Amino acid sequence: MQLVLFIVIVTFTPLSCEVQSESISDIREKMKDLPGDCKENLIKDMQDFCNGNLFQTQLVGLKLLECKFTCGEEHNNGKTRGTSVQDFTLNDGTPCGPSKVCIDGICTGRCSMPFVKMLKGRK
Repeated sequence: MQLVLFIVIVTFTPLSCEVQSESISDIREKMKDLPGDCKENLIKDMQDFCNGNLFQTQLVGLKLLECKFTCGEEHNNGKTRGTSVQDFTLNDGTPCGPSKVCIDGICTGRCSMPFVKMLKGRK
């Protein structure tokens, strides 16, 4: 019984550890409500950010309504295999939907955002 369990674990562990990356077309689809220039600039900035990261060099996901994007990397040198991912928060003011921008990591309607410094957004 232990041998069977060991074989099942060894067989399925690599499958569950792979980076679950979205294609750029999937990421673009999530951004369909953004103006074209905003969409392309945002994708380029996220890709450049990930490319500059030493450990997670690929843009692998976008959670636009949560104002987050994910960089990741899969490592395989033939002997060891590993995966690493990390979420990053988009800057305040980044477009995240129709008439919405990111404020403190939350996608907020433009008229719900604070207009005076040091105030939190409206509910």
